[in-house]
Amino acid sequence: MSLDVQIAHSVDEVGQETWDQLSGDQPFASYRWYRFGERAMAYAKPIYLLIFSGGEPLARATFWLTPRELIPMRPRVVRHLLESMLHRWPLLICQSPLTSAASRSGLILPEPPLRDEVLKALCGAARELGEQHRISFAIFGYLEEHEARGWHWPDRWAPTVMWGSGTRMEIVWPDFESYLAGLGKKRRYNVRRNLRMGEDVGIEIACHPNVADVERAMTLHRNVNRRHRVPTEPWMRGAMEHAHMVDSVWLAARVNGRLVGCELMLGDRGVWLVTGLGLDYSVGYAYFMLGYADIRCAIERGARVLRWGSLAYEVKRRLGFELESNDWVVFSARGGLLQSLGRWLAAMEEGRYGDESAS
Repeated sequence: MSLDVQIAHSVDEVGQETWDQLSGDQPFASYRWYRFGERAMAYAKPIYLLIFSGGEPLARATFWLTPRELIPMRPRVVRHLLESMLHRWPLLICQSPLTSAASRSGLILPEPPLRDEVLKALCGAARELGEQHRISFAIFGYLEEHEARGWHWPDRWAPTVMWGSGTRMEIVWPDFESYLAGLGKKRRYNVRRNLRMGEDVGIEIACHPNVADVERAMTLHRNVNRRHRVPTEPWMRGAMEHAHMVDSVWLAARVNGRLVGCELMLGDRGVWLVTGLGLDYSVGYAYFMLGYADIRCAIERGARVLRWGSLAYEVKRRLGFELESNDWVVFSARGGLLQSLGRWLAAMEEGRYGDESAS
């Protein structure tokens, strides 16, 4: 089969019809979502590889050339070393915009028997881009294990698992009360108690179509990041400023008119995600009030799935969220030394992953 590999640097160059012909009904893959992503991630250069056959779109890989990317790898010192290295040798990473929040691969392939040939062509084009832009690593992110380890990746491409799985909830209830009824007596009691305690301290939750106070929201969001010793995502402010470009709800927790907590919900094709948590830790129960409001909001807006990010896994499990399984990546380094480093780190992460899975 004759394959035509084309490169674009914006969805506008591709056109909505061609873009969405490949996207189908996949969430966080639509033309609209990528237009939003290009604005929110203005610090990164989009490089979209599209493969055509006979003039028809067959596959795509949406890469971002970025010197700023949070690496979900432990230990922290290794993660910081890799992130510092990106300022000199940028990363070329294939994924949906908003990286850790959307947690979606940017890779769309045809079914076998065409898949292997197309994947080989995309990997070859990605390595050429890597040489051209003097990158450190080229990465296909957010893959399922069977994709990372079972597909026929070309030589010099290696799989590994990354720490920090997201969480998701299938929305099957007609209203919030029906959701509560399905939790069980003890968990339902805890939710109602937390709601009552939040109301007692004067917390009121309001829903806005856009972020009404970006500066205060970012201040509260950085409070949370400092508490958990993680850096702020480089796209967070852009996502808040341009949320109106996609389905969005900003949840604001206020006490006597003062903003003490907030979260941003973003949606695409029936799947919603929660990001941008911000808290004033001098006021209790705002976290729980916002979390319950997320679920209520998703139900009321007819969401199919609510994605709630990583960390605080036990709290999320009790509320009905499950771990996602797309925490695998496939990588290739630009040089032999970096490739060896990457394989060593991959072996370390897979060993840690195996230990935690068995525990």
